[in-house]
Amino acid sequence: MTTELSYRDSHTKPGKGAEYDEHYATLSWRKYLWSQEQYVLDHFLDNYMGGQEIKLLDFACGTGRIAGFLESRVGASAAVDVSRSMLDEAQKKLQRTELIEADLTRNNILAGRTFNLITAFRFFLNAEPALRLEALSVMVSLLSEDGYLVFNNHRNKTSPLIWSRYFLSKVRKTNLRFMSISETRELARNVGLEIIRIYPVGLLPFPKVKLPDKYNHWVDRTAMRLRFSGIYSESPVVVCRHRKPATGKTN
Repeated sequence: MTTELSYRDSHTKPGKGAEYDEHYATLSWRKYLWSQEQYVLDHFLDNYMGGQEIKLLDFACGTGRIAGFLESRVGASAAVDVSRSMLDEAQKKLQRTELIEADLTRNNILAGRTFNLITAFRFFLNAEPALRLEALSVMVSLLSEDGYLVFNNHRNKTSPLIWSRYFLSKVRKTNLRFMSISETRELARNVGLEIIRIYPVGLLPFPKVKLPDKYNHWVDRTAMRLRFSGIYSESPVVVCRHRKPATGKTN
């Protein structure tokens, strides 16, 4: 009988970092998703954080993909992960990012510090539901009042293709994790966040049909003009902030 590893344990084995980077170097769809995520991150910075001095925390930073892209675009950058093998790979890429090996859900060594941009890519979908809430609560405690949390859901159940994979997983009784947009909203709401933007990434990944990247880019970037389109994409990028108190007139 085999026991499924927790998300924490699954990423701490030796060599996991190099294996993770290999996937992004060789798998064409992952390379496409990453190229579109870079476009989305630049769009977000220009439209939501233009002119601000940015203090970044990349949570569950892995091999430094997100922190490496952003570190030259922000004033200060920190990246945290539980995995030494992941951080060893990140160290090779990052020039000016503070690397921290820690599990903040068990020992929040960053308590007292705040960041106005926190990113968490390829984390929430992989994590067990209880860990999602624990981790998000820690992130909220580190997020400045005017800050933004940006994360992705790389198996969005609201996407038609991913929904079909979800249905098949139930029929075949396979253990795959999925997260819908409504579940994402509920997760954010539970810790006092609100979703203000959902960017489409991977809107039309046709099964067994390899479309040119330039076509996929055109589809995703055109869809950015339609605010609702992100909920139907495979790997949407979600932008959150602290929920603003309701302002209503009282008699």
